[in-house]
Amino acid sequence: MTANPPVATVSAQGDGAVSRSGLLGTTTIDDPGALKKAGAGALELAGELKSKEHIADGALHIGGQDLIGDSWGGELGNAMFEAKELWAKQSAALVQTCRDLHEQCTTTADNYTTTETANAESMHAVSKTRSPFG
Repeated sequence: MTANPPVATVSAQGDGAVSRSGLLGTTTIDDPGALKKAGAGALELAGELKSKEHIADGALHIGGQDLIGDSWGGELGNAMFEAKELWAKQSAALVQTCRDLHEQCTTTADNYTTTETANAESMHAVSKTRSPFG
């Protein structure tokens, strides 16, 4: 029996864009540009999937139509129509998931960059003030 270690490091792209470790999940963004690139890739994939989601329609519809009236092939024809409907639903869900990934990656990278810029400005302003520690 193999147990998962309590501390793990996971990369979103395999290139260090995001890492997560610890039981409660401390997340750091090592490269917001890589995260945005991953989001752009997800959006590109959504577009490709959307343009090809109707590929199975013709073959399944024509094949199902040909078999639906046949005494031995009626069940197969019905199964082909069901497959066509399932294909359409699954394709649409996958396209939406890719679009959601794009939105989440892009928003996270933008929020990280904005927050890090604000933190750097705050720390720079603090370093100019006189410290009671010398």
